[in-house]
Amino acid sequence: MPKVNIAQGENRRKVIREVVDSLGQTFVDKIKEAKQILIKPDLVHHELQLASVHVDAIRGILDVIRTYSKVPVVVADAAHFGTKSAFRNFGYDQLLEHYTDITLVDLQDEPFVEQTFAAANGDQIVLRRPKVAMEADLTISVSNMKTHQDYGAALAVSNWAEGTMLVPPRITVQGRVWSRAPWLTVGGPKSAHQILAFLYEQKPCDIAVIDGVLAMEGEGPVNGGPVAMGVALAGFDAVAVDAIAATLMGIDPHAVGYLEMIAADGKGVNEMSKIDVPPLLITEMTRQFQLPVTTKEHLLDWHQG
Repeated sequence: MPKVNIAQGENRRKVIREVVDSLGQTFVDKIKEAKQILIKPDLVHHELQLASVHVDAIRGILDVIRTYSKVPVVVADAAHFGTKSAFRNFGYDQLLEHYTDITLVDLQDEPFVEQTFAAANGDQIVLRRPKVAMEADLTISVSNMKTHQDYGAALAVSNWAEGTMLVPPRITVQGRVWSRAPWLTVGGPKSAHQILAFLYEQKPCDIAVIDGVLAMEGEGPVNGGPVAMGVALAGFDAVAVDAIAATLMGIDPHAVGYLEMIAADGKGVNEMSKIDVPPLLITEMTRQFQLPVTTKEHLLDWHQG
């Protein structure tokens, strides 16, 4: 039975440090055995902090890692609006000044491997993943707790799966972006969930951390509004961590297509009764997040394909 650890508080660095440290000796052993650790924050927007993982969440994780090991750590993303500008705008460069052996990496610049996804319509879709993420000894997906207009919830699994999918840039009215939409939606409403599940199952992240100190509701994952939840979650089963986070947001984890698909394949657990978490605490903390308009109408479209 996977365990999801929960910590509460308003000091982001402290609460993230607490929830990661609560992973215990198993986490310490993994750190000590690793030759390289990769931390993958969700930096979906380079200017909107609420949409992207705060650098203090990364500090909290690094505080724990550096307590036990000097292992090299790569902090990396392939952000929709550009990773380098997100690093710069959100103060990630400061990590290099305060921690040893830290590297900031734009995954779009990295060598890649190819994986072929067989779409339901028979098409073979070639997907590119960065070698550094696929080959790291220990991978940590760090995401915000927020809604998503297409998936319902954008959490650790989608951050890892979609965020390590490399695509060429294109020019839009918003400027240059690295959008996965043309690949994810090629097969209809079900396609994106299937591809996310495929990418995750091909290479799951080892640890999931969710920052819900200040969450997002409404038109996520970019344009929503703040919700002061004062919570952080962590665990070794990212599907279970996402299931608990979705529940806290008032979203049925079985309604999130990619979580349901991964669980059905036996690669994670999204059934509340099979996750080790204090039920009373979950009941006390759960609130109904406002969902995006499109999500309210189309959350279960993935059932129809």
